[in-house]
Amino acid sequence: MKLLGTSLLLLTVTACAARDAGAPTAGRTGPETPTTSASPSPTPTSSPTGTTAPAPPPPSQTVGRPTQGIAPGDDVVAETQVDARGLPEGYPRSLVRSLDGRTLTLQAEEGSCRRISARVGDQTAQQVVVLVTVTSAPKGQLCPDYIREIKLPLVLAAPLGTRTVVLRQG
Repeated sequence: MKLLGTSLLLLTVTACAARDAGAPTAGRTGPETPTTSASPSPTPTSSPTGTTAPAPPPPSQTVGRPTQGIAPGDDVVAETQVDARGLPEGYPRSLVRSLDGRTLTLQAEEGSCRRISARVGDQTAQQVVVLVTVTSAPKGQLCPDYIREIKLPLVLAAPLGTRTVVLRQG
């Protein structure tokens, strides 16, 4: 037990020393031991004031795109442009159109043992058919208790424009 306590103390001291490496500390004696990091640190850059600052992180494809809600530039497809009469109660009906109009995103809540999928069906000059499937677990199966918002992208052959989106079970 004493060995375990000593090991934990040594681990804590080592972690604190690694965090404070490079910071002056009073009373430190003995040789410095280099520490390694699992990820490389950013290359410092010089600022106009002469101080050194870390390099900015690399750009990401998701910067500026919200993880929930509607992305900037996208818009909700108007209810007057969506025909959901073919869907049973409880199926998702919320659609968002991308800025270029070539991608529709079906927004839904999925969770527990309920899974939702969607795919583009027939596309004509007047309408785009979207087939929505909702599956549930077999009766009696235990399911975790959670709900999450999902977004299912649906790529169209041409921009939606004024065409009607027909949602069907499928």
